[in-house]
Amino acid sequence: MQAHASQLGLCGLRNIGNTCFMNSVIQCLSHTQELTRFLRSHHGSRTSSTKDQQILHEFAKLIQEMWTSNVHTVTPMELKRAFSTKHRMYSDYNQQDAQEFLRFFLDSLHSALNSGVKGETLSIDDNLSDNKKADLTWEWYTRHENSLVRDLFVGQLKSTLKCTTCGNTSVTFDPFWDLSVPLPSSSRCKLEACLDLFIREEVLDGDEMPTCAKCKTRRKCTKSFTIQRFPKYLVIHLKRFSETRWSKLSNIVEFPTSDSELNMGSYGANSNSNVHYSLYAISNHMGSTAGGHYVALCKHPVSRKWHEFNDNIVSDALSENHLVSSSAYILFYERA
Repeated sequence: MQAHASQLGLCGLRNIGNTCFMNSVIQCLSHTQELTRFLRSHHGSRTSSTKDQQILHEFAKLIQEMWTSNVHTVTPMELKRAFSTKHRMYSDYNQQDAQEFLRFFLDSLHSALNSGVKGETLSIDDNLSDNKKADLTWEWYTRHENSLVRDLFVGQLKSTLKCTTCGNTSVTFDPFWDLSVPLPSSSRCKLEACLDLFIREEVLDGDEMPTCAKCKTRRKCTKSFTIQRFPKYLVIHLKRFSETRWSKLSNIVEFPTSDSELNMGSYGANSNSNVHYSLYAISNHMGSTAGGHYVALCKHPVSRKWHEFNDNIVSDALSENHLVSSSAYILFYERA
């Protein structure tokens, strides 16, 4: 008997030794519809040449298995093995950071699929408008970095540096795979407060003073970010851990959970508009910095119901008011 489409993908992943960080991220990626649609029909060869292509091959195999009817649990052993061959720090069985794993993992998938050509350097006429500079930078970047993974996850940040002495501004445009946002000191806040902290103007002074192109000397400057180009899938990382990972913030960040509820328009470089996103997955970290445990909360693409994926255990449908908690660590949004 064929399982109903709303049952596909409700598949747990066995923990093979502190691998909940990996399982949590894989579930979030498994619920990234356009990525999974591609992977379910992807047939790479077993003898794939590069380490990245082997990671892609094993990941596609895993996703295909997870979205097969009547499969309820899968062991991601081959994927872990392929990934550890490329990234040695994952070859043991220690707990790792989920966001760091996500970055390495997407980078490997992108590299495996990248048909871009390396080569020419970027030169842009300084007299062009900011938007024209942004477009040319993006076109140059996408010629070098060209893959479905980049198509889905990468946006473009605009960074503006302003000299406090002469007022000269210079802009640069950089790709981003996710936004790592700081948490304010209050014990409870809205996601907007974190995004405000991320884009707000910071003063570069003392050791950090950049050289002003006009003054030709180091000057106190202000630096601010806005989003020039919004990605199809927006990943927001809440910076709960200190750089050294000795401490973890347990603030409750209230983030939008309903369809199209997150409006990123006010963070755009061109204040034209509404840019709406819908939440579809969360990687949660529970417990302390030393150990702790990761689970994923994901919204099924067919039933539109939320489920918790705790390694090999998949919960029944959850209500939306279970989503916001002090454990939320990585948020996955899809552009509406």
